[in-house]
Amino acid sequence: MGGCYDTSYSYSSRCYEPSWQTDVKSGLKTFFTSHNIAELVKAHKAFFDSNPSGFIKALLEHQKVREAPKEFPDIEYEVKFRITPLEPKKKSKEPTIEQYLESFQFPAVQTARFLKDPVNTVAEGVNHFLGANGDERLVVIEKGGKTYLKEKGQPIALATGVPYEQIVIKRTEQRYEATMDQILQKVAGVRTDGAAYVGCIHKEKGDAFILDTSSGRIFSFTVTRAHLSVPNDEPVIQRQLEIEYAGYVPGFTALEKDSERQIASDMVDLAKHVAFLNNNAPVVNGWRIQLEITNERKYDFVRQLQNEEKPLELLVEKEKALVRK
Repeated sequence: MGGCYDTSYSYSSRCYEPSWQTDVKSGLKTFFTSHNIAELVKAHKAFFDSNPSGFIKALLEHQKVREAPKEFPDIEYEVKFRITPLEPKKKSKEPTIEQYLESFQFPAVQTARFLKDPVNTVAEGVNHFLGANGDERLVVIEKGGKTYLKEKGQPIALATGVPYEQIVIKRTEQRYEATMDQILQKVAGVRTDGAAYVGCIHKEKGDAFILDTSSGRIFSFTVTRAHLSVPNDEPVIQRQLEIEYAGYVPGFTALEKDSERQIASDMVDLAKHVAFLNNNAPVVNGWRIQLEITNERKYDFVRQLQNEEKPLELLVEKEKALVRK
């Protein structure tokens, strides 16, 4: 969904003014006057001399914006890569989500097109899926002691004329916190329309953010690892990199506001950068990753490995148990 760039570091108690308040402020002021990307890169480097993350938040604050504005807020624009880990000859534990995130490099060279903000926020949860055949209707999410509902529409074809625009997945999306009553009412509604409970996954998720230094657009950069339990067998795992449009920093002169064509173009360029610089890249302890464009949803992953749709009662009992905790 994008838009929130706070990290645990934002809430640290400090009795002094961090260096970015002085060094970076002047650099950002120069950039927004000259629009020279080299000045933005200098500010980025100065910021990370004394901060582990939060550069995009600093940019927004400099532009006096609390949260990044986003064109088409009910639409999701996303590019997905399948991650295939390559294990070294000397066996070792698979990299963590954070180690996967750290393996993607965005060099802060003088003319860098993309800059990385390694927020590296990692979380785990359980997603339950309801749908009818190939139509994903509803996702019930357990995460951080809370429950959420996510409603996604079917993919919408892009017609921007941008080469390779087909790798950008466009669809409607709504995600919101929900009470048990709201969940049961929503589930009953989609059941009436023919949806059934398909299954659930345990999902690990880690987020970083990428800034497009040309348009000022922000993209969430998320590594997910979804575990699906299979009876009498080892869990099956889906690993993906998900890049999603998350808003923009005002003040970048190249921004074409409300331009779906530019959003698609920026995302294709970012996908090319990721594929060319990071395919077969080392991660840690000899592990490497291979990347491949995919449009597989978590719903598809669950559905193709679950031959029988599960009854609604399993979801209801699961959610009741969550409440009792």
